[in-house]
Amino acid sequence: MDFIRFALQYAYSRRYPALYIALCWIVWAIVFVVKGLPAVFLSYMVLFSLAPVLFFEIRRLLRVYQKRLTMGDITELNSGTLDELATNYPPEESFADEDYQNLLRRFVEASEAEDEPEHAGLAEYYARWAKEIKEPVSAMEQLLLTGDSPLVRRMSVELRHLEQYAEMAVVYARLETAPGYALRKYDLSAIVQKSLRKFAGETIEKQISVDFEPVPVMVVTDGKWLAFMLEQILANSFRYTFSGGVTVSIEREAGAPEGTEEWETVSDGNGTGAGPFLTVRDSGTGISEEILKHLLDPNPVAEGDEESRRGLGLYLCRRICGDLGHSISVWSKQGEGTCVRLELSMGLASPDDAPEPEPSPDAVE
Repeated sequence: MDFIRFALQYAYSRRYPALYIALCWIVWAIVFVVKGLPAVFLSYMVLFSLAPVLFFEIRRLLRVYQKRLTMGDITELNSGTLDELATNYPPEESFADEDYQNLLRRFVEASEAEDEPEHAGLAEYYARWAKEIKEPVSAMEQLLLTGDSPLVRRMSVELRHLEQYAEMAVVYARLETAPGYALRKYDLSAIVQKSLRKFAGETIEKQISVDFEPVPVMVVTDGKWLAFMLEQILANSFRYTFSGGVTVSIEREAGAPEGTEEWETVSDGNGTGAGPFLTVRDSGTGISEEILKHLLDPNPVAEGDEESRRGLGLYLCRRICGDLGHSISVWSKQGEGTCVRLELSMGLASPDDAPEPEPSPDAVE
């Protein structure tokens, strides 16, 4: 709000105290005239009474304007903005201010208390839903094993996509509540090999190559969540690659992947360059510059865009990387391919100090 307009409105709101002061001055003036006192004394009285009034009123005007600006910054009434308002609200000057802030804080606490059971129930619902849907998916997979034809292989691939979408729904709900990470020491090559085996159907159906050379590297991470991220990246690579192949590599040195110097890139900005790095590169269709800029956002592109299916999985990867102390970067050029790199920084512990993993890291359940 314009300060001058606000000041005029404030002055109008204080018209009754101003009228009272003016009435007092008129009474003094009448007394001075009746008593025949010098007019200079009246001017002194007016100035001495006006100075403190102006000082306190201007001070009050500025503080009220500051409160008005704080209130104006709120665009949505939710617990986050209300909590910020209650925290950044100017200091209390009256019992009304104190009561107002207490009311805000209580409202925030009540909203958080209501949201927690709702999110917990949502995560539990999706977890049960995913387990239920896995039963018919597994049954269909067993039925498809009885035959071998292009149609059967295609149906196997689509079943894999269906299972992936169900898993994404569970992960999204868990990330909104309590993901439950467990940092342990893992053999990175073992995780990669286990994830690659799940995409054998895509490899055969599309007749594309898969290259991976195991490297003895131990990382401190959560094996289940890392496998989920890798499988999301691989799913995008296989889906948008129709010739050539997919290459997975483990690297120790920082720097842009070879041959991507002229490609567009996007990153979560959390990389430290410490490594090690897990890179998935494909020779697929690539990603347009406009989509790439928002690829790691929760809503990467407009609804209905064919490439929008890339977005949610990579957004979940970004969320998980942030929680685990890792980082994700993407390079791409339309018509040439895409390269996704996970920087698996050691984070909270070194491989020597981290506990050994539980039995093999399965997908997030």
